[in-house]
Amino acid sequence: MVAIGVLALAVAGCTSARSGARTPTAAAPPPPTVVVTAAIQHAVPVYDEAVAQTVAVQTVELRPQIAGQIEQVPFKEGSEVRRGQTMFVIDQRPYQTALGSAQAQVTTAQAQLATAQATLKQALEQTALAQAEAQLAAVRAPLVNAQEQLKRDQYLLAQGAVAQQQVDNDTATEQAAQATVTAQEATVKNTALSQQIGIAQARAGVQQAEAGVAQAEAAVVQAKLNLVYTTVTAPVDGVVGLLNVDQGNLVTANQLLATMSSVDPMIVQFNVSELTYLELEKRAIATAASTGRPVLNIPSFQLILADGSSYPHTGTFRTLDRAVDPTSGTITIQALFPNPERILRPGMYARVRARVEERPNAVLIPQAAVQEVQGVDTVFVVGADNTVAVRSITEGGSYGPFFVALTGLQAGDRVIVAGVQKVRPGLTVTATVQPPPPLPAGTGGP
Repeated sequence: MVAIGVLALAVAGCTSARSGARTPTAAAPPPPTVVVTAAIQHAVPVYDEAVAQTVAVQTVELRPQIAGQIEQVPFKEGSEVRRGQTMFVIDQRPYQTALGSAQAQVTTAQAQLATAQATLKQALEQTALAQAEAQLAAVRAPLVNAQEQLKRDQYLLAQGAVAQQQVDNDTATEQAAQATVTAQEATVKNTALSQQIGIAQARAGVQQAEAGVAQAEAAVVQAKLNLVYTTVTAPVDGVVGLLNVDQGNLVTANQLLATMSSVDPMIVQFNVSELTYLELEKRAIATAASTGRPVLNIPSFQLILADGSSYPHTGTFRTLDRAVDPTSGTITIQALFPNPERILRPGMYARVRARVEERPNAVLIPQAAVQEVQGVDTVFVVGADNTVAVRSITEGGSYGPFFVALTGLQAGDRVIVAGVQKVRPGLTVTATVQPPPPLPAGTGGP
């Protein structure tokens, strides 16, 4: 009886289980929850980008002006050095010896000059000419007397008062006196000529000695310069590169020892189209007029480094090429960027951004909302009835955490920023609203 009762209960249980399997279908799951953000409308700056390269304001090759053996290299390769800092020291001993020799030559030349000046003084003080001139004056008096006596006797001879012999004697006396005067005049002339030659020679000797002193002093100056040139110093503040020669090497004049360049500020050089250049110029002029600042002081450029990060300092115009390249229609521009952290080094490649205009009433959506499907940018939009739709957009570039939607969206459209993997077009969802991220700071910047 017990067995029959247990079997009856088992049959009843199975019947009950089969009847339960035929109950109505369970309730549908709730709609998936997604996070949405409303597209906003805002004025957005439009940038032009160009590939750029950093260039040092000053690049200097360190070269010696003399030859010699390098004794000291008191700096570390790749380090930052200050203007006037000692970079290389060449063996000074040969140049110190040359300086001592040159100084000794100056002493010798000065002694020779003193001797020449004494000789000139002696030549100027010669008394031989004065003595000859005095002797000439002395012999002229007898000539005058003889001439007067001859005239008197000739008159008396005409009167018959004296004999012819007297006149002949007077004539002989006058001729002898004349000969004496003529001889003394020749002596005076020769003495004067000799004295002039002596003075000229003495003056030439002084001039030659003075030239010797000047030459010796110039040799001293050159020797001192050569001694100074044994120390090669940094001509600018900057960073020095790798060594081309090591300590102990023998170098020649003008041999490259190392290269250094300034680091702050740094030039960024790039090419832009003619139209972009005109837009930049107009914008800079307008900003300068409104702010009262010079055009060259207007922050106009941003720098995007090779790793995609934004350089923290803005750049200003430095200069531009004289003409547009007719083959490419571009012009080379140089911008100047502060480099206090020494992040930039010469030769780096980057992208430079320049603000050329402003797009009013641009539609902005968070970058997280955009999906790329087969090369097409799409977003999922939640309508007023919480139904999901997919839209293709034309993306107009990034703006901080946003993308600019040129087509496909309007301000106020709710785009899905989280939970996209749970939805499909036509599906009803539960939307949680998340406010848009803040707009980039400094929207009025370059």
